[in-house]
Amino acid sequence: MKIGNRPIGHGEPTFIIAELCSNVIRHLSDLEGVLRSVASTGAMAAKIQLFKSSHFPESERSSKKLVEFPRSRVKEFIDLCHENNLLAGASVFDDDAIALLEKHGADYIKIATREDDNVDLWIRVLESSLPKIASFDCTKTLVFPFAADTIYLACIPQYPTIIPRIPDYSYVREWGWSSHYICKDRCLDVLIAVSRGANVVERHIAFSETDFEAGWSSDVGEFRQMVQDIGKMERMR
Repeated sequence: MKIGNRPIGHGEPTFIIAELCSNVIRHLSDLEGVLRSVASTGAMAAKIQLFKSSHFPESERSSKKLVEFPRSRVKEFIDLCHENNLLAGASVFDDDAIALLEKHGADYIKIATREDDNVDLWIRVLESSLPKIASFDCTKTLVFPFAADTIYLACIPQYPTIIPRIPDYSYVREWGWSSHYICKDRCLDVLIAVSRGANVVERHIAFSETDFEAGWSSDVGEFRQMVQDIGKMERMR
């Protein structure tokens, strides 16, 4: 499988995604600077989340409204990613978000864990020609394989994840790890996953201490260190 110009699988460099998540909302006035910072870490891709607050239960809508990524800027995000040699993608929650990614030349689509039973969304995603990434709750029973042209990221859907149990899917040729762990020094959960054969790593990145999800994100320097550590781990495999 390839995402953009990068093959993913056994023997290839780990595909590293910087998840901008809600953190990017505080920095939209300098989106270009944000993506330059992401590129400086050695990440291969950047990702946003394209949801509307109305998609969520009533109890979540007010908080989600604060962190909606403006859809009028999706093209700008994708173009800036490409200018900085980053592949661009987004988590999608509705058909319009998928259409925007297709229209503006995104490189992949992501389905979040909480949407794993959203049949209508899955049908639309599978109709797309874009490569797919999907997170799943690794504390639940998993049966491989799933959909073609889709890479599955194991995760523990808790924010933050305090003591993650890192799965071993060595019997699967292509899988990944989505990290929500609080990394005080090194991102040990990521390194364990890579040592067990994870082909893709996704990690939240923050740009200031006041960002919405800074508590379970790496700052730019920490993310850069993680990328370097992954490279060392790959050379030891």
